[in-house]
Amino acid sequence: MYFWNLLLNICMLSLKRYIFVSSFLFFSASIFGQSYWFGTKLGGAMSFQSWGDGTSGGGLNRDPLFSINGDIVVESYDEFKRGALYASLGYHTRGSSIQFFSFNNAFSARQGYKFNNIVLELGAKRSLNLSKDFDPYFIIGIRGEYTLNTNLKDLEFLNNPYTPNDVFVRKFNYGVTAGGGFEMEMSELSNVFFEFSLQPDLSFQYESPPASVIDPFQMGQTIELPLRRVRNVSLELKVGIKFLRKVEYID
Repeated sequence: MYFWNLLLNICMLSLKRYIFVSSFLFFSASIFGQSYWFGTKLGGAMSFQSWGDGTSGGGLNRDPLFSINGDIVVESYDEFKRGALYASLGYHTRGSSIQFFSFNNAFSARQGYKFNNIVLELGAKRSLNLSKDFDPYFIIGIRGEYTLNTNLKDLEFLNNPYTPNDVFVRKFNYGVTAGGGFEMEMSELSNVFFEFSLQPDLSFQYESPPASVIDPFQMGQTIELPLRRVRNVSLELKVGIKFLRKVEYID
């Protein structure tokens, strides 16, 4: 029985990853069957998490988590710049950082909660057509995310009941993206762009029910842990380059 359950879990994990990648490729093939842009973007992110446990963090202060994220992008080609559709597939680290203090405040250490996600984003882009060489634009999109792994097991040595547990991590999440940037022409078939985006989640990355646990610091005492629901919010600043695959029909 254990063998079959393990095999089923492996198959389901492979299927979920396949759905993410195949959705990106299907969207690309169906929308961008004609001329289209393709490229990549890379940059920094500042991630926050809103924890539902109020101020009960065992003396922990939550701060932003900084990371490097990257995406591959495809975008429809519109010669008159009325608007475009885009799809991106990337690797993003969500989370937050925390500050630990000793009981007598003699030392402190910083540790991050890291959720490493594969992100599929579909959206629309609108150019403002202010200049050919310096073209501002804005974007809006929806995201689906799959959590590959976290670093929560690395925090078990803290023996703190408030430390999150991998068991309560939600693998699938979704959210929206809104932002903008500007694009500059490098050549007839290539552009470089700079982009800023706000990416709030609508679902919970982490959700644990209320529980009574043994206090590791006081023998015989218990601690009441509240319901904890965690959402991600990220600010990203990226630079990218894209190339035009131009299809021309000759009669």
